[in-house]
Formats: sequence, structure tokens, C-alpha cells
Amino acid sequence: MLAADLQFDAETHRYTVGSERLPSVTEVLDPLLELDGIPKHVLKAAAEFGTHVHMATDLFDKGVLDEPALDPHLAPYLAAWKIFLRDTRAVVDASEVRVVHAKLRYAGTFDKAVHWKKRGVLRTALIDIKSGEVPRTVGPQTAAYAEAHPFKFAERYCLQLRGDATYRLTRLTDPTDWSIFLSALNLHRWRTK
Repeated sequence: MLAADLQFDAETHRYTVGSERLPSVTEVLDPLLELDGIPKHVLKAAAEFGTHVHMATDLFDKGVLDEPALDPHLAPYLAAWKIFLRDTRAVVDASEVRVVHAKLRYAGTFDKAVHWKKRGVLRTALIDIKSGEVPRTVGPQTAAYAEAHPFKFAERYCLQLRGDATYRLTRLTDPTDWSIFLSALNLHRWRTK
């Protein structure tokens, strides 16, 4: 099973390969967000806004964003993205990358694959962008994306873009991130049987 075989329905946020529906990374981790006590309506509103932020950065990265037409509420988040790129000299290799794990049969879309020089060494990184509160599940989320991608990243990061045109970059290094995702995936499968 290749990422090229993966189909995504944006309206229903469903991934399929042929007639088989695959759980998404965010769907698998969703029950863990409930443990943080964040109300569902707050999560839904934040997810919708975050989708627009991701779309703006993706279009910017591809050089097709009509910046004068950008919603003013999104402008500071795009500004934070540009400042991050300038500060780190990161080069975006891919944006909004769909992945599928052939053996474990889950799928998802991660935000950015970048490379940059750190201390003179070229490094590759997977970056997940957040435009609101950063959930504790971001580590397992990025671990799942990294495991499903055929290329192995040197680092994983959460980049929180803020409404005041600033950002916070956090390296994700918890060695339990992958096992937490696997546990959530097993629970998801058990619940959906």
C-alpha cells in the first residue's frame, strides 16, 4: 500500500485505500483529548480555525497565496510562519503531506517537512503547526506521522503560531510518543470492532 493509493475526502475527513476505510491519526488520538477536559465545541472551533491557518501557510509555501485577500484574522499567524522561516532559515520540502502506514493501516496528513542547518549540520524535520493551545497529543501525533512516512526524519517539532505574530518552537523528544500512539490505535480498533 502506497501513499499514492490513499484517497482523502476532505468533507468527511476520511481516508480510504480502495474500499477500506483507514482511521486517521487525529481520529485515533481524539479520545485522549477528552482526558484533558477540553470541551468538544472548543476543540471543533479551534480545529476549523487551524485548518485555515494551515491552508494559508500551505498556499504561501507554494507561492500561490493572494496575501491582500487573506482574512485579517489569519494575517498574524502567517506573519509568525514567515518569521519562523526567516529565523531558522528552514526550507520547506513538502507541505500538507498525506501518509499511510501499510502494516498498521492508519493514515494522516502532516503539516511540513523541512530541512535546515543546525550547528553546521543539515537536519530534516517534521513540523506540526498549531494555532491555538498545544494538546499533549502532539508528540504521539507527530510520531505516528513520522513512522508512516517512508523517509525517516532526524527531528520532530511542534510550531505554535500565535495571534500576535510570534511563534514557539518545541522539539518533541519523548521516547514514549510512538508507544502512546500504538496504545491509542489498539484502543481505537477495540472500540470500533
